[in-house]
Amino acid sequence: MGAIATLCSTSAPLTSPLNARTKSAPDKAPSEQPSLAALANAKGLILGAAFAVHELDKPYGPAYAHAYTREVNALTSELSFKMSTLRPDAGTLNFAPADRLVAFAAQSGLKLRGHTLIWNDDLPTWIHRLSRSEVAHLFDAHLLSMMERYRGRVWAWDVVNEPIAPWDRLPGNLRKGPFLYALGEDYIARAFRAARHHDSNGLLVLNEAQTETADANGEVFRASLLTLLKRLKAEATPIDAIGLQSHLRSDKTYDMPRFIGFLDEIAALGYAIHITECDVNDRAFSGTAAERDRAVAGLYRTFLKPVLSHPAVKALSFWQLADHTSWLSYAAAQQKGRERRPRPLLLDSDFNRKPAWHAVAEILTDMPLR
Repeated sequence: MGAIATLCSTSAPLTSPLNARTKSAPDKAPSEQPSLAALANAKGLILGAAFAVHELDKPYGPAYAHAYTREVNALTSELSFKMSTLRPDAGTLNFAPADRLVAFAAQSGLKLRGHTLIWNDDLPTWIHRLSRSEVAHLFDAHLLSMMERYRGRVWAWDVVNEPIAPWDRLPGNLRKGPFLYALGEDYIARAFRAARHHDSNGLLVLNEAQTETADANGEVFRASLLTLLKRLKAEATPIDAIGLQSHLRSDKTYDMPRFIGFLDEIAALGYAIHITECDVNDRAFSGTAAERDRAVAGLYRTFLKPVLSHPAVKALSFWQLADHTSWLSYAAAQQKGRERRPRPLLLDSDFNRKPAWHAVAEILTDMPLR
């Protein structure tokens, strides 16, 4: 393979101005209700949402930007910090989308979550052709490149994403992939130690999915994650918080006392907890759009009310804010003949507040102070 790019960049400088279209806000009268950001700030909770810079270039770009500056106090990089975006080939490190996101967050006064540094999934195909030694070099070079460039601009780093995958049938239920293959299970601790070396102040997070459901899959994920965390804790791995994605599903059941007990076990290890990618897949909800919206709000209420009452939960992030910008909506648009579009989030396609927004506002109002 060719030399792996480290600090070279095809992007404009980090201080480059934003697209002018993102600076204006829609001409709408402000709501009399406080924003979610204001409600969260009053309780000491960091409230965020995933953000994709390509949405700024759509006709609704100004409204998209305004929704974030109005409703949240933190952004999560949905795509621009992932290797698939940053490293399209071995000789390129394209910082342009990430730079644009960092600039937007800074100009908007919003915290930024860097998602994600190391993930055995969502990788460009060329990485799978590397030798073990080349993968190890890429691993170290990527952490150096990202964290040296954005240190001090990123509030929290999702250092390792989704290390658990029971279907791969590997020891510890670890997810297979080039980093596990090249470095063994120590790749996780290695990533966090390097991250702490490169950024002594950023919050370092291990982010995991599928822990919340009251079924065998959820139980396996919870048990596997706890076993991993106990091992990492014994090895003094510098992890500050555990991210639980919480992509809620209308076709699943939730045992909230059991899940709160799981949060207790994480907290007992000394970790803060972040809910990092919350949304609701409404596929199994029937009825009109209004009826589905009420059902989505109900699931948010069922899950988030007890979760945000837990003192270890310090941050809540949604996976986008408006229905039409959700990954679920983009996926549905690719399915021919499917007319019904998902309604998984807090705002509709006109960026108006839905019942889910009001449910979250009520929960934030009632939640205890952090």
